[in-house]
Amino acid sequence: MPPRGLSLPDEAARRVLAGCPVLDLALLPSPGAAAEPGRPLHLLDAHGGMLASAVADPENEVIRVLSTDPVDSFDLAFFRRKALAALRLRQALGLVDGVSAYRLLNGEGDGLSGFVADVYGPFVVLYVYAKGLINLGRLLAQAILETAGPQGIVLKVRPKGGPSPGRVKQESIGAEPPPKLTVLENGVPFEIHLEGGLNVGLFTDMREHRRGLRRFAAGRSVLNTFAYTGALSVTAALAGASAVTSVDLSSGVLKWARENFRLSGLDPDAPRYRFETNDVIRFLKEEVQRKARYDTIILDPPTYSAARAAGWSMKNDYPDLIALAVELLPRDAPGFLWVSANTHKSRALLRHVEEGMVKAKRTARVLEVGGLPPDYPTPLEYPEARYLEVCYLQVD
Repeated sequence: MPPRGLSLPDEAARRVLAGCPVLDLALLPSPGAAAEPGRPLHLLDAHGGMLASAVADPENEVIRVLSTDPVDSFDLAFFRRKALAALRLRQALGLVDGVSAYRLLNGEGDGLSGFVADVYGPFVVLYVYAKGLINLGRLLAQAILETAGPQGIVLKVRPKGGPSPGRVKQESIGAEPPPKLTVLENGVPFEIHLEGGLNVGLFTDMREHRRGLRRFAAGRSVLNTFAYTGALSVTAALAGASAVTSVDLSSGVLKWARENFRLSGLDPDAPRYRFETNDVIRFLKEEVQRKARYDTIILDPPTYSAARAAGWSMKNDYPDLIALAVELLPRDAPGFLWVSANTHKSRALLRHVEEGMVKAKRTARVLEVGGLPPDYPTPLEYPEARYLEVCYLQVD
């Protein structure tokens, strides 16, 4: 479809000039002017001057800026240039080897708001963040095939609010992936399921934090809560942890975690490894009652969850979770707490920690604070994209 000229009010024009890649439709006096999903837009200032080229995404109530140059069509050639630039950065980072997992394209940070792509060995998972962008997503998939050369791409639509359970809209482009695939991260093998759902079993944004965890796991007893498929548990075990306990509400993902142990030559049935299917809050309370102790505790909770009877909200419940967990850390020796948060949908992580420590009547020292790895670039002018915070603390 041909581009449509869209005159921006001064505030919206100022944001575009400052480099902001996403504009709220609420900034427009007539939001309906950008109501056609996937419609190319020429963003104009009050005098008709060209500011940028964008695409309409009314599903998410935004306009996504894709170029500061005039673009009449977001065609295959356009996406090929973007994909090649993204690939060259990952090559410079030493990530492109055909067997490892990493982020190939990170939305706004690679000039493609509304799209992200993760490499898993010979395959790519491409996420499209609105149903109305799917045709552009197919063009981007073809561009990735031509530039990065994967065997195939699984395109998944990730609509606002997430898909209905078990109803992820996805399609394969190129070769069909196998039901199960083993990929490497820092040389450690993990099993992934590319077509199993929205999440495939390994979050690439945690790669560097899994590497860093080794320093706090060697020779220590480790408790990994919200363990999912056990990537952090495997890391702790390989680092030489004296014991590793993995807790998750889903028996299915813990079975998957056990397989990840086997892939690394670890016996999941060994006495020092424990897999508990339980609600994390309930498990922590039971461990407090029996006076259990752990040297290192990992808290990597979801932002929201309706799985528990009382539900879960990071915004409201994280300090209580932290306070409960630190009761299991020793008082007569160093105890380490590893915590993470999606700060795009919650407040800053250390505010949760501070409140949790007050509730627990404990003190802590911040040892390290980290965020996204370098294959997750973000625009300087768009801090909303820097969603991840991870913090290591020593609890006294």
